[in-house]
Amino acid sequence: MTLLNRSAAAIVQAALTDTPVVVINGPRQAGKTTLTQRIEYPGSHDFVSLDDEPILEAARQDIRNFVSRPVDTFVIDEAQLEPRLFRAIKAAVDRDRRPGRFVLTGSSRLLSAPDMAASLVGRVETIDLWPFSQGELDGVRDTFVDVLFESPVELVRNGATSRQQIVDRIVTGGYPEIINRSQQRRTHWFKSYLTTITQSVIRDISAVEHLAEIPKLLQLCATRTGNELNVSAVANDLGLPGRTVDGYLAVLAQAFLIERIPAWSTNLSKKVIRRPKLVMTDTGLAAHLIRASSSTTDRIGGPFGQLLETFVANEIRKQLTWSTETPSLWHFRDRDGAEVDLVLEHPDGRVVGIEVKATSTPSSTDLRGLRYLADRLGDRFHFGVLLHTAPEATRFGPNIAALPVSALWTPVT
Repeated sequence: MTLLNRSAAAIVQAALTDTPVVVINGPRQAGKTTLTQRIEYPGSHDFVSLDDEPILEAARQDIRNFVSRPVDTFVIDEAQLEPRLFRAIKAAVDRDRRPGRFVLTGSSRLLSAPDMAASLVGRVETIDLWPFSQGELDGVRDTFVDVLFESPVELVRNGATSRQQIVDRIVTGGYPEIINRSQQRRTHWFKSYLTTITQSVIRDISAVEHLAEIPKLLQLCATRTGNELNVSAVANDLGLPGRTVDGYLAVLAQAFLIERIPAWSTNLSKKVIRRPKLVMTDTGLAAHLIRASSSTTDRIGGPFGQLLETFVANEIRKQLTWSTETPSLWHFRDRDGAEVDLVLEHPDGRVVGIEVKATSTPSSTDLRGLRYLADRLGDRFHFGVLLHTAPEATRFGPNIAALPVSALWTPVT
């Protein structure tokens, strides 16, 4: 099988030249191990995985000796399995602060625990590795986010991806192990994946009392992906207290299975909705959980709209890993109905709005939220984009355009 290039590899490579500890975080089976094995290290290196029980036992018996390898770079896979590792690495780095000394991978957010973050503060760069982006699958570098801020008019071009091809990309998702599998074989893989996640990753993160409820909770998240998160409603459907469910959702986020896109804090309106937007981090997994296929997703009343918005949010978030513009990702809605699905805010204050519509006939009425932002932000409003499923690109004024979804990964030449 041909190995696809990962856009995050260049970020990891650069971090190794100036940072003692490089952390590569991401969901299980996203390709973290493969990435670390393909990196060009500046000197000698050694690789171990704490998924290997004898190696994990060796680490637990003498953690200080374990991290004292006579190599330039020590790569430790699934580092979250031994929490004491981080203080031992801190001590080793404090004695010798050369860049690139340690590379750690984790299937949970390694620095989410306060003691872990405190151990490595000022010594670490964290890089998220998600399932493949659409550009990576097509062998190109996705630069949609950067072009939006640099020269957005270059994006206003017709596309060549059909609506059905978009559906197929959505229900496939981006996990490396499934991209060349049939739909039936993907179903078997996702079933096994969910079992592994529940019985291994989730259990290792936290002592979840109702572990058997995690698959049902994930299914409830999949039915709500692309919508604002109402924890009380999820708790009612699950039959557990809201506080318990909120804690479980935090565990799912720590395992990179869901993401909560925060509401944009702005003074545009006093009626801003503060709830985060819930997205599953892979649309293939989401489609599996709600039993949506290539032939059923786009039926009348089907989940195409919410899966399409989730798909776009995921592609944007992946590109933020290697974006040179480094904007932050939000969503916006107020109680009067003004809404923008995704908001990108640049460090210099410029704002880009992104609307997502599962329509092949975009119209000016679909731009209401973008125009709301443009009117109230003035010069801060840099550009607005309506992403849709038709191949045509259309300008709606100097700083708003309707673009095919494929603009997310089609190179600008």
